[in-house]
Amino acid sequence: MASLNLQRFLSLFACLLIVDFSLSFSPTPINRPALAPKTVARTHTSPLDHETQALHEHAYEPIINRRYLIDRSSKAFTVLVTGSLLSLPQLAQAKCTDIESCREEGERKIEADLKNNPIIKLSDGVRYRVLQPGTLSGPKVKEGSSIDLAYSISTASGQYMYSKGFGFEKVDFGGKLEPDLGLDSMRVVLGQHDVPIGIEMALVGMGRGERRRVELPPGVGFETSNWSPEPTTRRGKTLVRQYKKKLAGFGSQPPFPAETVWDIEVLRIRD
Repeated sequence: MASLNLQRFLSLFACLLIVDFSLSFSPTPINRPALAPKTVARTHTSPLDHETQALHEHAYEPIINRRYLIDRSSKAFTVLVTGSLLSLPQLAQAKCTDIESCREEGERKIEADLKNNPIIKLSDGVRYRVLQPGTLSGPKVKEGSSIDLAYSISTASGQYMYSKGFGFEKVDFGGKLEPDLGLDSMRVVLGQHDVPIGIEMALVGMGRGERRRVELPPGVGFETSNWSPEPTTRRGKTLVRQYKKKLAGFGSQPPFPAETVWDIEVLRIRD
C-alpha cells in the first residue's frame, strides 16, 4: 500500500514538472504575481523606448513562470508526501516478545475470562457459559414455563449444523427470503421435551434476552427429545444423519459419544 501511494505521488509530481517545463516558455504568465509598475523618470519616451521596455519585460516572464510553478510544485509535493507518511500503516506493537511470554499472556487472559464468566456445571455432564446477560427484572424460566426460544446448533469441533432465529437461516417474509433474525423462533414448554433434557436444564433461571452456550452430552441430547427440534434445510438434515452415524458407529468406526454445542437465547417468557 505504501509503495503504491508513493508511486502515485511521484507520478503526480512528474506531471507537475512537465506542466512547469511546458508553461515556462509561454509568452503569457499563468497566475503569476503581478509586477509592480516601473517608475519612469522621463516624461517623454520614444517609440524605441517603448519597444525596448516591452522586450525587457518579456525576457523575464519565463523566469517568473518557472520560479512560480516550481514553488507551487514543491509545496504540492511536500503536502502529498507528508499526507502519505501520515496515512502509512503503522506496525503493530507486539505485546509479547517470544513464544513463552505469548503463551503466558494467553493463559492470563483465559484465566481472567473464566473468573469473570465461569463455566457452570450441571448434572449429567451439561455445562454452559453466559454469552449475554438478560434483563435483571422480570420473570425467569422455570419448570413448566412457556418461552420463545432462538437456538443455533454446532458440532463439538465448531461445524455449524442448523439454527432458528439467529439469522443464519432464511425465511419467507413478504414474498422474499430474509434472514430469520427476529423473524422466527421456537415455542418451548419446559418439561414437555420439545428440546433435549440437557437444554431444558440449561434454560432454568434464564431471563428474557439472556444467551447461553451449552455443551450437551449425547446422554441428555437429541435422543431425549426424539430428535427435536428437527432441521428444515438439506444441509442440516445431512449433518444430523452424519451425527447419528457417529453416535451409533458405522463401518469400522466404533460408536463415539460426540457432544453438540447449543447457543440458546430466550426471546420471550410467556408464563
